[in-house]
Amino acid sequence: MTPSTKQKDYTITTPLLVASFCLTLALTPALAADEPATWPKAPGAAFALCNAHFSTPRTTLDSKGRDLMAFSFVMRGRSLVGRFHDLVCDGGSFHAKDAGTWIGMQVAKSGIFTIEATLTPAEAQPKAPGVVLAYGDDKAEDVALIQDKTGLSLRLGGKQIIELFAPEAGKAVHLLVACDKEKWAAYRDGKPVRSGSLPAGLPAWETRELVIGANWANTDQWRGRVEGIAVFPRALTTEEAAGEAAAIKDLQAKRKPAATVRFQGTLVRQAKTAALNQIGAYTRSMTAAEYKVEKVLAGEWKQPTITVLHWMIMDYKRLPIADRKPGTAVELTVESYGDQPQLESCRRDDEGFEPDFYCESETAK
Repeated sequence: MTPSTKQKDYTITTPLLVASFCLTLALTPALAADEPATWPKAPGAAFALCNAHFSTPRTTLDSKGRDLMAFSFVMRGRSLVGRFHDLVCDGGSFHAKDAGTWIGMQVAKSGIFTIEATLTPAEAQPKAPGVVLAYGDDKAEDVALIQDKTGLSLRLGGKQIIELFAPEAGKAVHLLVACDKEKWAAYRDGKPVRSGSLPAGLPAWETRELVIGANWANTDQWRGRVEGIAVFPRALTTEEAAGEAAAIKDLQAKRKPAATVRFQGTLVRQAKTAALNQIGAYTRSMTAAEYKVEKVLAGEWKQPTITVLHWMIMDYKRLPIADRKPGTAVELTVESYGDQPQLESCRRDDEGFEPDFYCESETAK
């Protein structure tokens, strides 16, 4: 299958890599019924992005407060776009390119802020701490939302820790933390859960970078899904926190699950993954693989074989999965390919295969 030449990706900073993936906010067909016309409900955001779909209302501004018409996330490592255009962090992160300057300027001016995000952790108690969201750079970190074995916390100035609450694995939760000059208040799904006094002597925010799924160095990676991301240069009220959560929940309530199959099987054959020098301006590519189905563990599939699209090249690196041999045993959870609009413009090698399903993560069970 030849990838479309009509649609390009602009998530990478150099001109030669502009077609790396299908994240850019101008690629997939509009899903107007799924777009939240009233999010964020609260005014005055310095940054607000519900998801990666181009038609989604957003606030992404340059250093002079002008709309970043070509805004995009730079994708680092294993970072993907989900079927609802949410940001999937699976060993990678998203850098909100060119949006950080305005955020820092506005929060530094006001001296107060609110962080908002809707997240779905892959684990309730990760083995190592992970950074869900960070505003930092090579010099310092002004704020970070982290998850460890105890739950979610806000890290201020790179040192001060404010414990928030413990999320559930695989369940979306709306989080909002409002910090004025003396106090902080945390909200879970629009309801207040904790509050307290801010530590004294916190430094003012500087001009840094907004990253989702890791810190600026792309370490301390967090696994899960994120959407409804916003930073306000003011402390939202209890009523506003409830309104923000309600807007996201209304969006999620319209969603229908994809047809999913979990199975054990063996690799029969897979298409040949192109060499790195053959994928042109792309930095990511998928390949189709056919499996003999030996046991269906969940869902319905009655055919003896199943064809699945996998990521075989990411960030211009060939993954080990690209060189598997027939007979390799697998246990996979896959979703119907027809339920994946975010993949329509992505490069792939399928050599006449007709993909039935898509595997977002080979490690997901």
